[in-house]
Amino acid sequence: MLVGGTNTAATSAIVVLLSLVLPGPTAFSIAFALGLMYSVLLTGRWVFKSRLTLRRCLLYIGAYAAIYLCGLGFVAAVSGAGAPTWVNGAGVLITAPLSYIAARSIFPRFQLSQVLIK
Repeated sequence: MLVGGTNTAATSAIVVLLSLVLPGPTAFSIAFALGLMYSVLLTGRWVFKSRLTLRRCLLYIGAYAAIYLCGLGFVAAVSGAGAPTWVNGAGVLITAPLSYIAARSIFPRFQLSQVLIK
């Protein structure tokens, strides 16, 4: 909960702040990339207690590419509609639940034998 919550809050804030000086889709893209790096590093081990194998990493990045397109579509739509720049941050409210669902399907349920203790 802590990893996902901090990632969502930070990513939303970054989108909103960058949207003040950059086009919405650019701001969203930068924030999403930063959130993806944070998530890839922490989600498997700390959230789902699973080993991040090459296969899981590739699946995770592929899922995030599709999720990115959903969020980017939202930001492009609200930007095109002339919405205030802070609305771009709401794109994260679409991508966050999708990210959790994707991660939950890629990382198996907690099994003691899969925990990295190194």
